[in-house]
Amino acid sequence: MANEPAREELTGNGTFTARAQIIRGAISWSYFYIFLGFALSIEGTVIQMIVPLLFPCNILLFLVVGGITVYLVLFSGWFQGKLIGWKNWYENIPR
Repeated sequence: MANEPAREELTGNGTFTARAQIIRGAISWSYFYIFLGFALSIEGTVIQMIVPLLFPCNILLFLVVGGITVYLVLFSGWFQGKLIGWKNWYENIPR
């Protein structure tokens, strides 16, 4: 979350190894937080609409599903990359 420059490490002697670190900016994080809010709202609504699950089960199910969603959106670099890719794909659709 800090705005540090990307780091590269190159080693020579015929083979090269490169390391890169992705730093997300404030704009990317705002997309993640907006997506997280929408996702948790939709999940909570759908779980409440499931009729057979009564009081304790629906809360526990929401905690599990919400916890997985929070982990994916905030801590999974792969999922964050997918979200940014989907956003870019949607923005590039000709209208």
